[in-house]
Amino acid sequence: MVMRMRLAILLPLILGMSAALQPLAAQKSPGRVEAGRNLAVQWCTGCHAVEPNTVGSFGADFAEIAKLPSTTALSRKVFLQTSHPNMPNFILQPDEANDIAAYILSLKRK
Repeated sequence: MVMRMRLAILLPLILGMSAALQPLAAQKSPGRVEAGRNLAVQWCTGCHAVEPNTVGSFGADFAEIAKLPSTTALSRKVFLQTSHPNMPNFILQPDEANDIAAYILSLKRK
């Protein structure tokens, strides 16, 4: 009887914790480079040189951003999900930020 009561109390807690951790697992996704390139071309080319050997209006070139020592997947995702005075306030989903970060990091090798 006591065991059933404990299980009845613990099971919803465990299931709730599992559901709460799913978004965190999604944020740890490494991102898809091609999807990130497509998003960057769609949203960022007005100001940035998104692809190598292109020219942006006034924003930093993505290839130059990729070469900075501070450029990591985490730093890009945090940057992309934080509003900045000189950038439009895009509301990115975690997977979109992961994808764009993966694309920028892929430029480090080029």
